[in-house]
Amino acid sequence: MNNIGFDEALLQQLTTQHSPSQQMWLSGYLYAVAQQQQPTVNTAGQFPGITLTPPPVSTHTPLKITVLYGSQTGNSKKAANSVVAKLKEKGLEAASADLNDYPTKNLKDEKIVLLVVSTQGEGEPPTAAEEFYKWLNGPRAPKLNGVQFAVCGLGDKSYNLFCQTGKDFDARFEALGAERIYDRADCDVDYEDTVETWAEYCGNSVHASLYGGNSVHANHVASGTYGGNSVHANHVASGVNRVPAVQPAVQPAVLYDRKHPFNATILEKIQLNGRGSEKETWHLELSLEGSGIQYRPGDALGIHATNPTALVQEVLYAAMLNGDKKVTFEGHEAPLRELLKNDLELTVITRDVLEKYANWGNLPKLKAILTDPAALKNFLYGRNVADLIREFPIAFGETTLVNILRKMPPRLYSIASSLEAHPEEVHLTVAAVRYHYNGRPHHGVASTFLADRLEVGDTVPVFTEENEYFKLPANDDTDIIMVGPGTGVAPFRAFVEDRSERGASGRNWLFFGNPHFDTDFLYQTEWLNHLKRGTLDRLDVAFSRDQQEKIYVQHRLAERAKLIYERLENGAYFYVCGDKNRMAADVQNAVLQLIATESGKGAEFAGEYLKNLKKQRRYLEDVY
Repeated sequence: MNNIGFDEALLQQLTTQHSPSQQMWLSGYLYAVAQQQQPTVNTAGQFPGITLTPPPVSTHTPLKITVLYGSQTGNSKKAANSVVAKLKEKGLEAASADLNDYPTKNLKDEKIVLLVVSTQGEGEPPTAAEEFYKWLNGPRAPKLNGVQFAVCGLGDKSYNLFCQTGKDFDARFEALGAERIYDRADCDVDYEDTVETWAEYCGNSVHASLYGGNSVHANHVASGTYGGNSVHANHVASGVNRVPAVQPAVQPAVLYDRKHPFNATILEKIQLNGRGSEKETWHLELSLEGSGIQYRPGDALGIHATNPTALVQEVLYAAMLNGDKKVTFEGHEAPLRELLKNDLELTVITRDVLEKYANWGNLPKLKAILTDPAALKNFLYGRNVADLIREFPIAFGETTLVNILRKMPPRLYSIASSLEAHPEEVHLTVAAVRYHYNGRPHHGVASTFLADRLEVGDTVPVFTEENEYFKLPANDDTDIIMVGPGTGVAPFRAFVEDRSERGASGRNWLFFGNPHFDTDFLYQTEWLNHLKRGTLDRLDVAFSRDQQEKIYVQHRLAERAKLIYERLENGAYFYVCGDKNRMAADVQNAVLQLIATESGKGAEFAGEYLKNLKKQRRYLEDVY
């Protein structure tokens, strides 16, 4: 040390006379000093008796990170905003932008782009990202040499093409010459922790790129988040102590969310279908009293359900495992039987689960199915975990089964009530899912949990989830057109209740469909009362099985083409809720046809018209 003139007395003073937090701050300070020597200053206010040499405050313009998001319900927007917050914590300049509004010409001039994008249905981009997605994959997309990027995909492993839109963006950016600054993250339904970790590492990668491999924000060094002694010179140059003062503990308000649900008491439970109906639809009213939970029409209610005991027994029997053996899952130990009942997905098999199962058992037939999208979709449809184990029996232990299975996500249902009309309550419209596979009864986990195992007075763990892009118009004078066959009518009950309570002058028009008028006209009395009071302007119904030729909501739309187009021309919002694969596609085709016909300008004009409606967020879907 003497060879470089090191002052051992000074070292002794620095290491013994100052607090650990001051020492950590000082380590980064000295690193910055080593980069650039400047005139000395006295730091008596920070370290009495010691004179140090700070580097100058940087005068360069901070490099801006653009966080682009494409969201269907608002989750990707929330995730993107949390990424921006994390980057700002690290002292980085960052801002988010919606792909729906982002000027594509700006992309080639970006320096660092982080994308947070969801996937809809079977691998499709969200509505807000459709145009950007098409442009990026088309001939007009520019070379992106000099752009650094990373992608975070949001999805649901119950779909075969999990996070496909994120994967597509990741591959396309690379193909256009952009440099990947960090690996893609693929998030399941519980996305928050994965997003936070991804943002953390993206921020580290940016710091390493800008300031060298050991450069991290001083706040994180001081808090012990990272090892090492160096900090970003800009932060230490000012001579300000970055170690936050210890604040008195503040008792947080009670907040209920996905991880901390509220136990809501069931106030009412009514079967909506008449005797003889082939459908089983339940109306449930739950109390939110004392929770402080707020929601808006269009939002969803999350239900934490449990698996039926009979299915748990089937799985244990098929796998020949001991249900009483204790196994550790997510840091807590419990009997396997309890984990299968409360924590693990049994009613649905996902691609991820099938891959793990096939690899553990080295099963060529399953591996072949995994390589064939059509065969995979067919195999997964209708089977549960007990079916899989029965058809492909392999030897494994209790811990292996827990590691193979997916954590059971909560189920989301469109809220069927308005807080304005029902303070401290939330209502649901739930179709009980029941079917047979291989001669054995199968059940939807949450729908039959509510239908079969809960009664008035029981409690159920719930939380609300915002659906930012399925909301009523801000202007109460705006007309709305709602298409909601079956349980798709649920959010529109909330819409009409809310507008009725507020005295909104905009006209409400509902299209509803189901098999039979006598047994399946959900909320018939309520709709007729709304019509009588004028809070529902028009009601068109399609009962498909009440005549020889089946009639669906899309047929009613065609019959009302002229008036629908007039209202769209006058600024009406158009909403669709329900089945994605058949109904929503048929409705969209009907709308395209009526625009083409009523405008007199043909199919190409209709396509552009509908695209603009979606971009303006006047054609909105909540489909599944």
